[in-house]
Amino acid sequence: MALRRLTDRVLVETQHLGSNNGIVEGGDGTLALVDAPHRPTDAIAWAATVAEHGDVRWLINTDHHPDHTIGNRWVPGTVVSHRITRERLVTGAPTHEYLRDLFAVIDEASVPLVDDYEVRLADVTFDDRMQLIVGDRRLELHHAPGHTVNTILVHVPDEGVLFTGDDVCNLGLPAFLDASVERFFDAIDRADALAFEHLVPGHGEPGGRELLDRYRQLGRELVGRVADAIDRGESRERCAERIRFEDLIHADTGDAPGYPDHLIEHFQRRSIEQIFDDLEAAPALRDR
Repeated sequence: MALRRLTDRVLVETQHLGSNNGIVEGGDGTLALVDAPHRPTDAIAWAATVAEHGDVRWLINTDHHPDHTIGNRWVPGTVVSHRITRERLVTGAPTHEYLRDLFAVIDEASVPLVDDYEVRLADVTFDDRMQLIVGDRRLELHHAPGHTVNTILVHVPDEGVLFTGDDVCNLGLPAFLDASVERFFDAIDRADALAFEHLVPGHGEPGGRELLDRYRQLGRELVGRVADAIDRGESRERCAERIRFEDLIHADTGDAPGYPDHLIEHFQRRSIEQIFDDLEAAPALRDR
């Protein structure tokens, strides 16, 4: 673990495989958590760590993907998410087969836990905006569809902190499986409209507003490559076969195990296909 204090009341863990995990202290011994660890072994250890800081009142999921929600099973707190996050987990929670194959690669010690795994759904949901109180701190939750249609931003105004979920990452681009080109850039704009000093991305180290510009540029570069291929007359299939972007979120980087190769290939192909389809439908998106 590499838990560090970002502000007086906000702590961030960036070394779990999967999403970043945050703690917001209420000042009265109560806590709000942002996202849950991906690997069960991390989630179990994380529950013990947060217990040293207080009692968890809220556990907020910024989207429904496994790297944000699997750990719900082992982490305390009333789960809060966007309404669609809950719905997606009701209809499409990871199967035991999927988890067994995944854990065999990223968390072998957790394979025996798969048979007892049950997804823990949100107890509280919202659609547009919601306010949570933990002690004397206010958390403002904003629906900001980008990485997924249900991704949310978690703003802690009194601390000058913004958790963006995977709407902004500092390890490169995530998969576009649930995204679109338009929503990708709209979500960055929504984050940019909020007042903050510290930005905690979905993956990678925290920073400031410069992370928005860097992430926007990464998106523009990838969209531009697909747009150029369309201009040359390349087919959707050819683009999906040929165009790749650096994956520092799912791939093995040497410091942590990566996803199975077939899943990474699926993420890449589907991402390029999504961008191709969006540009075919609305060519002006290449100028976002």
